[in-house]
Amino acid sequence: MSGDADDWAEVMRVVAAIVGERPEYTPAVQQGLEDLLLLVRSTNRPAPSVSPGYWPTFCLTWKTEEARNLQIEVFEDRYEVYRFFDGKTDIWYEPHPGGGGLSDAFIAELPQAA
Repeated sequence: MSGDADDWAEVMRVVAAIVGERPEYTPAVQQGLEDLLLLVRSTNRPAPSVSPGYWPTFCLTWKTEEARNLQIEVFEDRYEVYRFFDGKTDIWYEPHPGGGGLSDAFIAELPQAA
């Protein structure tokens, strides 16, 4: 369990560093990230890697087998879900205006619980 706690501590450290380097992150984008991380952690899924997006967004990726080709980008009002395949990319949006629920389809995209 300590490895899991260490993984989540690293996620929070990385997020703080990203926000510290780019003050243009809006509260809505930061809240969207917080909401998604809470969902992932509270459902016992693996901690993601977090990186800055091209816009003031956050990109989440995972190293687990079923999610190796998954990236979720956090915007102010939505999550953009990317699945990368050989020669094609599937992209779709999950609305998230803040505090709202998420679709079953979105939750099914996340890596499986440990």
